[in-house]
Amino acid sequence: MQSHLSIAVLAGLVAASLQSTAQAELTSWHLNTDGATGSFWNGAALIDNGILCDVELVQYSADNVYVTASGVPRYPTGPFNDGNPSQPTDQDYLFRIPRTPEQGPTGGTSTGLGHIGVFVNGVVVFNPLDAFSYNDQGIWHQNGGFFELDGFDCAGGHPAMGQYHHHMAPKPQDNSLNPLSDVCSEAASPSLFTLDPEVHSPLLGFAFDGYPIYGPIGYANSDGSGGLTRIETSYQLRNITQRHDLADGTALPPNQWGPDVGALVTPAIPPGAAPVAADLGAYAEDYEYVGGSGHLDVHNGRFTVTPEYPAGTYAYYATVDAYWNPAYPYFIASYRGVVAEDNFAAPGPPGSGGASTQVTIDEPVETWNGTNAIAERKPSTWVCYPNPANERLNWLGDAPAALEVRDAQGRLVGTVTTKGGVDCGAWPNGLYLIGTPTGGFRKVTIQH
Repeated sequence: MQSHLSIAVLAGLVAASLQSTAQAELTSWHLNTDGATGSFWNGAALIDNGILCDVELVQYSADNVYVTASGVPRYPTGPFNDGNPSQPTDQDYLFRIPRTPEQGPTGGTSTGLGHIGVFVNGVVVFNPLDAFSYNDQGIWHQNGGFFELDGFDCAGGHPAMGQYHHHMAPKPQDNSLNPLSDVCSEAASPSLFTLDPEVHSPLLGFAFDGYPIYGPIGYANSDGSGGLTRIETSYQLRNITQRHDLADGTALPPNQWGPDVGALVTPAIPPGAAPVAADLGAYAEDYEYVGGSGHLDVHNGRFTVTPEYPAGTYAYYATVDAYWNPAYPYFIASYRGVVAEDNFAAPGPPGSGGASTQVTIDEPVETWNGTNAIAERKPSTWVCYPNPANERLNWLGDAPAALEVRDAQGRLVGTVTTKGGVDCGAWPNGLYLIGTPTGGFRKVTIQH
């Protein structure tokens, strides 16, 4: 590598723009300012449940946003036509959303059961799984979007022991070109948003690594050009008729085979459920990531410009198919960033589950009321992407004007100036540290 590399940067990404406009992690929450309460359908009657809905309190520091919510939505819930006897109850959540997300370990961090993020109305996000697997072996995991579909209400959600949540896009089920359910004709609900192909979808919420989650309509190109389009996942159904091996090629012994595609299986719940055909897509392992087949990466996200982040951000998407029906993995395939694990109910790996959190506020905070001045987040927010990189490396955010490049042993091997993307095609494969001694270094892998 030459001692001084002449390179470029994304011209509009200046610190002033990032900090003055990209405050969506603070300003997007649906504050309950009118004392409204939730409701549920009981036959043809809409019943007030008496629980404060939406977000009750938003507090913030330079590093975190703290969200207090019941987990009960303003839109009507129910009925749950799979025999689920539960109703949404007050979960007394306190969540912590990092204001400056940091990239996590290479390959991401797996999501688990229970809440993995929170919508702007305080309702929680779940991953695709429904907690059951074929023969209880933990190999062929049931896709909640398949096995639980009959139990989703018009809004696309359902409760588990009172914890109302969404496994898939929180929009009315009849907001579709070919609805999978007729529950909306029985008990209507506007849900959190309505898909409109002519309008950029709203920011729906945040994952617990701090990155935003958007609805399915976005800019065709990540720089904001190309008009609006349906943002497509890169997870695809495998071409299989028998469930004898996994997507990575692992051949399973016969005692670990799943049911043949289309074979009848009996769901674990509700008790006495009738057998259903295990069509392709019934299990999470029926899918595989095919890089480049859609807009999104292995985490189901991408770096992109959005209305709330004109300087760009990494974001996950609530993906849908060509008929606007939910498309696996629905929200987040894995966390890209460092996860705020205190959002989970018990110590341990992300996604431990449960309806409460371990969050405590142990730093000075202010209260956001929707009109007060916007608080500055922690400065010096920039990242290198893509990572790993092959031919070209870019910067997103307020990167310093000049950066040192060091090898994995910390030895200085060159410097770069940030004025556009840098051609790294001639750099040897390996781990590099890029940054400054005062502002810190980012790890970047070059992989040709």
